[in-house]
Amino acid sequence: MKTINTLLMEGKHILKGKVDSSNLDASLLLADVLRCDRTQLVRAAAEAVSEETEMTYKNALARRLSGECVAYIVGYKEFWGLRFIVNSTVLTPRPDTETLVEAALAVADASGARSCLDLCAGSGAVAIALKRERTHLVVAGSDISKSALEVARANAETHQADVQWIESDLFDHIEDCFDIIVSNPPYIPTSMIAELAPEARKEPRLALDGGADGLDYIKKIIVEAKTRLNQGGALLMEADPRQMSAVAELLRENNYQKIRTYQDLSGRDRVIGGICEQ
Repeated sequence: MKTINTLLMEGKHILKGKVDSSNLDASLLLADVLRCDRTQLVRAAAEAVSEETEMTYKNALARRLSGECVAYIVGYKEFWGLRFIVNSTVLTPRPDTETLVEAALAVADASGARSCLDLCAGSGAVAIALKRERTHLVVAGSDISKSALEVARANAETHQADVQWIESDLFDHIEDCFDIIVSNPPYIPTSMIAELAPEARKEPRLALDGGADGLDYIKKIIVEAKTRLNQGGALLMEADPRQMSAVAELLRENNYQKIRTYQDLSGRDRVIGGICEQ
């Protein structure tokens, strides 16, 4: 029988040069198969593994080689210190998007906000993180995808987060007004979709494709959010750092005030927002 360490070394070799972070991915996949964490992999390195375990692990490696991301294979993704269920109907939450949570919390604390809408909520990670951090907030999350909302509801139940979920194409079925609206909308230009990493291309195109310039949804959100923001309410959106100047101009054209950007862990502008004074 092979040991855990032998199997792990084989996994790293199989992925090496074929996927980014091959060593990490090999470890994460084996830890999931063995239902342990990566620290336990090291501690139990000399333990034998069954042929069934080896077969399950090799199948997971094959899925990774096909371009499927680790999160879809194991069925979850860590975000904001929480574990979220994910599948191919939702984007996998990314560390950069934690900037959106941080910005919303800062605005909520400074303004005394009482309500928040997460537009294009996907897995529900942002809405749930906000509700967990500020339990007094009335939080709603919306998405056009029924399948995505099923995932979001499951995540909310897991984390005991009281979030209202609404099926809506942007603001079509949003009736209430909010103090804060946050969104991680589709913002990748159509022509760039084919250039994405293989795992990103397997994510739902509906959540990625932002039109010719990547700003189709952002433009609509900026215009329509004014009808669903309370006086002095804030709109916060994630976008590509290269889009920030264009988004700032759109916000100015629509009379948003106090426009500012928020930086991600790499120091890049990742979130932009403004205040609606109308």
